Amino acid sequence: MLVSVSLYSRRYTFDARLQPIHMSIKEKREAGHWRNPLSVENTGAGTIAGSLTLGRELRRKTAAGVALGTFVIESPVPATVAALALAGFDFVVLDMEHSTVDFARLELLIAASQAAGLATLVRPWGEDTGLIGKVLDMGANGIMVPHVDSPERARAVVEQARYAPQGSRGLCPLTKYDALAEPLQALNESTYVVIQIEGRKALGQMAAIAAVAGIDAVFVGPYDLAMSMGVPPGSAQVFAAAQKLAGSVPHGPTLGIYIDDPAKCADWAARRFALQVVSFDGRMLSNGARSVVTQARQGLRAGNAKT
Repeated sequence: MLVSVSLYSRRYTFDARLQPIHMSIKEKREAGHWRNPLSVENTGAGTIAGSLTLGRELRRKTAAGVALGTFVIESPVPATVAALALAGFDFVVLDMEHSTVDFARLELLIAASQAAGLATLVRPWGEDTGLIGKVLDMGANGIMVPHVDSPERARAVVEQARYAPQGSRGLCPLTKYDALAEPLQALNESTYVVIQIEGRKALGQMAAIAAVAGIDAVFVGPYDLAMSMGVPPGSAQVFAAAQKLAGSVPHGPTLGIYIDDPAKCADWAARRFALQVVSFDGRMLSNGARSVVTQARQGLRAGNAKT
């Protein structure tokens, strides 16, 4: 007998004779508390467990005030990540949407970030099935998914990012998970899920998108949002839309935004935007290099004037 069911506004059909392999809600809850029979407790396990669950610290920092992060886009090498950690950032976003980062390089960057104690989010390039789960299996502490313009898309993101009972992320018993006694529960509690509001279509559904269970943060991408609104980046209309988001989400997920000018961080914090991604690697390198050259030439001119 074929049975049709509706889940998150999607319709699925399955053979009722296969019912024993389909988990009930109770069974899903129990599965979420699965104890790993191969888990170990030693110094190495503690270090690995800490790196896999850095999303909890990110959640704590946003709840307490502001978490400062930045994008790794133009210089995606471990040395960049180390420099950002030394600079004092709380987290990094490893970008796959606008960079040359592939999976081989991504794994190295995740390892470098976590070794430096930085919570690590990954921004995937699209909606490919399995992409989110693959990124998280590599050890990322969370995801930042671009171009989410409907509650249905937000639910699909949560489905892929969380294990049962919150979602349907596939489980592979990777050896790194032997550092966790209850890996499904620990990873569900610590995986940080960020969805990006970047299009005009999303503006009319901001409250509904933010209300989707399992989302940690709703993040404004001002450049793509400006393009979709037909206005230049930095326009007042874009920041008015961000203000509208704050007004439509009085409680629930954290608000996030990309900020070019670090001097504006306090203003956005006052507007409740606690997940702040400030500048990016290439821009900071360029700004720092310009500052060095400017200071050097000023000194040279001053020295020449004395002679």
